[in-house]
Amino acid sequence: MRVAVLRCERLPGFVTWEVPDIEALFADDRRLLEALARLGVDAEPVVWSRDGVDWDAYDAAVLRSTWDYVDHLDEFLEVTAAIDASRCVLLNPVDAVRWNADKHYLDDLDRRGVPIVPLVRGTAAEAPRLRAAAVEAGWDDLVLKPAVGVGGSGVVRTDASGLTAALEALASGIELMVQPFAESILGEGELSFAFVGDGLSHALRKRPASGDFRAHGIYGGTIELVEPAAADTAEVDAMRARLPFDLLYARFDVVRFGGRLAVLELELIEPMLYLDLAPGSADRLAEATLARLAR
Repeated sequence: MRVAVLRCERLPGFVTWEVPDIEALFADDRRLLEALARLGVDAEPVVWSRDGVDWDAYDAAVLRSTWDYVDHLDEFLEVTAAIDASRCVLLNPVDAVRWNADKHYLDDLDRRGVPIVPLVRGTAAEAPRLRAAAVEAGWDDLVLKPAVGVGGSGVVRTDASGLTAALEALASGIELMVQPFAESILGEGELSFAFVGDGLSHALRKRPASGDFRAHGIYGGTIELVEPAAADTAEVDAMRARLPFDLLYARFDVVRFGGRLAVLELELIEPMLYLDLAPGSADRLAEATLARLAR
């Protein structure tokens, strides 16, 4: 059994600050590699964009820290298609990857009956329409984010009166989403439910640093393992049941909005699962990988 654990060649372009220990960011990868080794699997890290990889030489390729795909989306989709066309099993599957690479998946979740934080879409050139939509919906505290992005890159918080200026300050032609800011992020925080194989592996609470609104560790946010309420787990599990894919893993990032949990983002390509915070989770991921190959 030979498994490639896919990672990036370099950090995505939006990371313009110095990272003292880059390899520390790949802790999830190392834990998975170690867990696979304990199961007798020959597993190795492979840069997804490396030329000349013989995908037929692997039984499976597990998408993990491929964060720079946002800078090379077309190439990334070509590589995942090539893996899918080989004897190697891509995990997560290529259909889920294509679907999840662009945040239009949120519209599809909404159509499938999965609660999402509401949004309107458009470009900076459509600022008047987007502002009118936000005002009509009664949204004043707003968040702008690109349709393709990871790690909170390009995310801006503004209010309705400043929306036009905020849109004009962003790159023209790029599709953006305008959403109401979920105040619960500053209190309860953002909840991340990490599903592995056929069930919930663990849940996390992420809170932004003081003075910020992004619940990402790279911006100073805090992350802790939590025991979610049974009702919350059931609610998110019902969301997962509406997905049309056979997934190795999924991370649902949800917030309390309008009295219920709503999806902020669904991560199927390169989510940090924080395996170091959840004892046994790396082994669960390794075992689920083999279970997928046995199907």
